[in-house]
Amino acid sequence: MLELIASIVVDLSDQTLTAYDQQNVPVRVIQVSTGAPASPTPTGQGQVHTKYRSVTMRGRGFVAPGVPWAMCVTRNETICIHAAPWQEQAGQSFGVPRSHGCVRMPTREARWLFERTPKGTPVTIQV
Repeated sequence: MLELIASIVVDLSDQTLTAYDQQNVPVRVIQVSTGAPASPTPTGQGQVHTKYRSVTMRGRGFVAPGVPWAMCVTRNETICIHAAPWQEQAGQSFGVPRSHGCVRMPTREARWLFERTPKGTPVTIQV
């Protein structure tokens, strides 16, 4: 049985996502890429509202079909935590802000998080 994640904290300053267990102990720290300066990731409190094994994402000037392991933390699904296989395939490292506002991570890490994070899990995005 998988241990469930109790909360998630995204730190925009160091481009990391930390997953916490039920005792508030960090169980995984993942290097991420958040919003680029032109499309910053908003700070604040949210929760995992929806989860998709694969989803087409649309935004201002882009369409990204088949985005894997997506968990949306805003009700309108504009900010999500998800895998970014295109970033990996292009050889672009994580830890650098480069998204349209979402929280991107390596596919392997996104799947690990997706499988352990229930809907309703609190998410904090901070500087």
